[in-house]
Amino acid sequence: MKITIAVAIVLASMQVQFLVATAAVSPDSGMTCNSCCQGPAGIPGIPGSNGNHGQGLVGPRGDAGSPGEVGQPGAKGDKGSDGLVGEPGAKGEHGLKGDQGVGLPGKQGPQGLPGMNGLKGERGEPGPAGQTGEAGKGSTRRSAFTAVRNSNFNPPSPWGPLPFEELLFSEEGTDFNLNNGTFTCNVPGVYVLMFSVLKLSSGSYLYVQLRKNSNAIVTGHVNDADYHQVSSSAVIPLHRGDQVHLAVHGQVYSDSYPYTSFTGFLLYEI
Repeated sequence: MKITIAVAIVLASMQVQFLVATAAVSPDSGMTCNSCCQGPAGIPGIPGSNGNHGQGLVGPRGDAGSPGEVGQPGAKGDKGSDGLVGEPGAKGEHGLKGDQGVGLPGKQGPQGLPGMNGLKGERGEPGPAGQTGEAGKGSTRRSAFTAVRNSNFNPPSPWGPLPFEELLFSEEGTDFNLNNGTFTCNVPGVYVLMFSVLKLSSGSYLYVQLRKNSNAIVTGHVNDADYHQVSSSAVIPLHRGDQVHLAVHGQVYSDSYPYTSFTGFLLYEI
């Protein structure tokens, strides 16, 4: 549209220039132009604008054409970008147990914690009786004694021997001296020796010591007023000629109910 207007303006300008030039060369300005002096044809005028569309009827729709042939497959497109990570799916059901593999056995694992103790089983049947062993060669020799006091005793010197006044029991062949309360071993072996001595109530202390060949074996002691029983025992080996006795330091009580006694017997020979 803009180009058409521009062309019209140029043509109009050229027409004006032509009219001016014609007037300048006319032989008589007072004369009118006629056929004798008609010049060349003028430049065409500016074209008019397009008219309105006609009011004709729309024709009927034509039939559909036949389908075209299938085109060639297009080239493979570029790989698309990775999509977003989806949410975890629901846990599936357990599958069937597979066949056992043929691999080598693995290393032994660490030992587990000890289990709880099991219930006690029923008692089994007794086993068959064993064969009777050979009879042992027991000793026919014996040695034993029990000596007692029937009265009080106050030693003339500390740690003097305690004498006795009666043998309640003495195995035949046993050598026991009542005057100094000494037992002399005639059957070598291991002996059990025991004593029980009662402290006089007026005394403030009492020590009683079992001695072997003047060496202390065991000692009993009490350091208090009133009556107190001092006792002890020992198992010792004695060889032939060894001597044992009780040495006391303090006042001893006894009466017809013997509260003071000394006992020994052979446990086995050596």
